[in-house]
Amino acid sequence: MTGLFLGFLLGFIMQRGRFCMAGGFRDLYLFRDTRMIVAMLIIITLQSIGLFAFIELGWAQLPAGAFHWLATLCGGLMFGLGMGLAGSCSTGAWYRAAEGLAGSIVAVVGFVVSSWYIRQPQGKSLFAPLNGPAISHASLPQTFGISPWYAVCALSLLTGWLVWRHLSRKTPPVAQLAPRKQGLAHWLFEARWHPFFSALLIGLIALLAWPSSLASGRVGGLGISGPSAQLFSLITTGNTGFFGWAGYLLTGIVAGALLAAWKSEELRWRFPGWPAMARSLAGGGLMGIGSGLAGGCMLGNTVVNTAWFSWQGWLFVPCILLGSWIVSWFTIIHPFTFAKAKG
Repeated sequence: MTGLFLGFLLGFIMQRGRFCMAGGFRDLYLFRDTRMIVAMLIIITLQSIGLFAFIELGWAQLPAGAFHWLATLCGGLMFGLGMGLAGSCSTGAWYRAAEGLAGSIVAVVGFVVSSWYIRQPQGKSLFAPLNGPAISHASLPQTFGISPWYAVCALSLLTGWLVWRHLSRKTPPVAQLAPRKQGLAHWLFEARWHPFFSALLIGLIALLAWPSSLASGRVGGLGISGPSAQLFSLITTGNTGFFGWAGYLLTGIVAGALLAAWKSEELRWRFPGWPAMARSLAGGGLMGIGSGLAGGCMLGNTVVNTAWFSWQGWLFVPCILLGSWIVSWFTIIHPFTFAKAKG
């Protein structure tokens, strides 16, 4: 049940911290705002330091297997396109669905169904040409024949410098409403959380997920694409494979986000209109196919697989950036530029 507990904490923190990785990428190229990118580096760095220490202690174990580079590149691009259409990543869609956002609910439906399909014989056969090309070295330290601790040190120095750079900037105060709650209730359910603080908490959860998952016989960290596919099998065929560590993690994410939204008075039904619903459904579908091809979603690849310096994790990131940027260019950047030039 450790998966359920960690998932509950993760869902609660992501909802209360408004920790949206898709929004972070969008802010990067729309507003040159790198706060969420640095926050993600905090998660990766904290997890990386602890993970390799855990491995030396025998508390964690890295996944084995080759790096399917073409599937990762194509899957990352598809995931980024889907993320742009849905307005959130797959994890963000799950916790926002718990808030009552209709668009996120249909994005989750698309993600669940397509995550299941890509793992079926028909789906595997359709995308088999992309899964063929592979290299034996799955991580950067393996490829370059170096200790992973060199990479950990380099990443730690980079993240530390970026954090210092951000915190040393003078930023104008943000207007806030007068608090209605006091003490712990105010901090938990009302106060605005700094993304770096949320990142520290998420990094600790991501780190603890490794030994917790291994204790149940599963090798790996956080991830929701696999249990999302298993959820569809549970609903349609009664297959109970969902009830494992990862399935409980997903259940906990929804429960934690639901409690956070309820207690912070953000739990309400919101309908964005049918065009947005259609985009969200298509986006969820693309994210499911993309995560199946790339071997992980935003959580599994961008947050977890980067921590052990896998090629899959680090090459997934620029691909989703490109896919998300393409959607934003056609839906936000180009229309705005055209309207400005016309006016």
